[in-house]
Amino acid sequence: MNNLLSRIPNRYWAYFALLIWGGLSLMLMHKTPYGIDEGAARALLLVWSVSDNVVSPIVTLGFPDFRALFLVPVGILWTGNVIAAKVMTLLIMSIAAWAFHAWRYRSGDTEGALLATGLLLISPLVLEQIDTISVGVYLLLAFSLGAWSDSIYRESKLAFGGMYFAQIFLCLVSITLHPVGLAYPLALLWTWYKNPINQSHRNYFFVGISFAILMAFALVPGWGHIEWFSNPIRSLSSTILGHAEGEEFGIFHWLVGITMLTVLLLVILRQANRLWADFLGRILLLAVVIGLLVGDETFGIAALTILLYWGLPLLLRSNANSSGGFWGQRGAALILIFALSTTFMMVNKARYELVLTGYLSPRDSLIKTLAEDSGLFLNEESDQDSPTKKPIRVASQWPGLTMLACRCDALPLPPAAQNSEALFAMLRGIDYLIFDPRNPANSSLSRNLATMETGKVETVALRSGGVILQVVKTQTPLPANPQEKKT
Repeated sequence: MNNLLSRIPNRYWAYFALLIWGGLSLMLMHKTPYGIDEGAARALLLVWSVSDNVVSPIVTLGFPDFRALFLVPVGILWTGNVIAAKVMTLLIMSIAAWAFHAWRYRSGDTEGALLATGLLLISPLVLEQIDTISVGVYLLLAFSLGAWSDSIYRESKLAFGGMYFAQIFLCLVSITLHPVGLAYPLALLWTWYKNPINQSHRNYFFVGISFAILMAFALVPGWGHIEWFSNPIRSLSSTILGHAEGEEFGIFHWLVGITMLTVLLLVILRQANRLWADFLGRILLLAVVIGLLVGDETFGIAALTILLYWGLPLLLRSNANSSGGFWGQRGAALILIFALSTTFMMVNKARYELVLTGYLSPRDSLIKTLAEDSGLFLNEESDQDSPTKKPIRVASQWPGLTMLACRCDALPLPPAAQNSEALFAMLRGIDYLIFDPRNPANSSLSRNLATMETGKVETVALRSGGVILQVVKTQTPLPANPQEKKT
C-alpha cells in the first residue's frame, strides 16, 4: 500500500489538497446574495444581463472591472447563482496559489514556498475575499500570471507573440480591478527600461503598456466605488484576526495591526534587494506602496503575501546553520506556524458560526430590509398577484448590491445639489433612497435632505448601516371637466 501511494506524483496530492481546501472553504461562505463586493455585484449584473438578453446596467452603473470577464463562464451557465461565482473565485485563488508556489519553488525556496502557500490559503482575509468576490484574489492571479508571462516571453524572444499581448491584457485587467493593480504595469515598465532584450522590444512594451493604462483609465475613471485613505492598520489586523467593523475593532486589533506593520517593514528592509530583484516581488512591493494610499483589504492581501513568501524564508534561513538540532534549526519557525495556524482556525471557526446564524453586516442588513421587509415597500404588497403592482426605483449608495438583492431598478445617488429644492427635482422618478449618512461622501446629500420641507421625504428605516428614505410623490390636481363648468 505504501509503495502504491509513493508512486502517485506529488502534483496529484496537491490537486487533492486543493480540492479538500475548496470543499471546506465553501462551508465558510454565505449562500445569499448579500455581503459581496459592490464591484463584483456590478460585474455579475453585466454578465447575467448579457446571458438573459436583458437591458445592460452599464448605462446607469458604468463599466465594471474585469472581474466580469473571469465570471463569464459561470454567469452564462448558472445565471443568477451567486454560489457559482464564489466557486469560480475559489478556483481562481487555487490557480493563483499554485502559480505563486511554482514561482518561489523555481527560485530555490522549496520549503518556504510550501509553508507560505498553505498559510495563505487558510488565512481569514483570503477566505473573506473569496466570500465577497473581492478584487484581492483576482489581483493575485493577475500578478502571478504576469510574472510567468514575462519569464516565458524573455525565453522565447518572439516579438508580438502571444505572451506579449497576454502581458498587455493583464496590465489592462489589473488596473481596472483596483489602484493596487497599477503595480504590475509599473513593474513591467521598470523591468523593460532597466533590462530590455533589445531596443525594439523595449519600445514595443512602452507603447503597449501606455495604451493599456490609458484604456483602463477610460473604462473605469477614478475607481468610483473605492474608498481612499482608509486605515491600513485595520486591513493589516484583518490578515490575522479577520474583518472587524465599528466597535469590534478594539485595542487588541490595533496592537495586532501595528505589530503586523512593524514586521512588514522589517521584512521589506531585510529582503529589499531580493524583493526588487525578483519580478513578482517587485510587483508586490509596488502594490504595498500604492496600497497605502487606499488602505483597504487589497493592501492587506499584498502585505500578507510578502510576509509569507519572503518573511518565512528569512526566518528559516536565520536558523539553518544552528547546531541545536531540529529545534535549534526549525523551532522558531514551527512555533510561529503553529500559532498562526491555530489563530486562523479559531477565526475561521467563528466565521463559520456566524454564517450558520445568518449574520449580515450593517450595510447588508439595511439592504435586506429594503429587499425583504414584507408589506413595507411598493414591490412587496400583500396582494402579490395584483396587476397594478408598481415597480420601484431606488437611488442607492450601493446600486449594484441593491439591484442584485432587491431585483429592482437601482441608480447611483444623485450628485451634490446646491439646495434642497434642486435635490428634490433630481429625485423625480425615485421612490426610495438608501445610503449611509455618516459617510463623508454623503454629507451634501444629508444636509440637503435635513433642510428639505416636511412631507417630501419620510424615514422608512433607520439602522446602524444607514437609512432608507421614501420620496413622497406630489399629486398634481386633475384639470376641471369642461362639462361641469357649463353646468
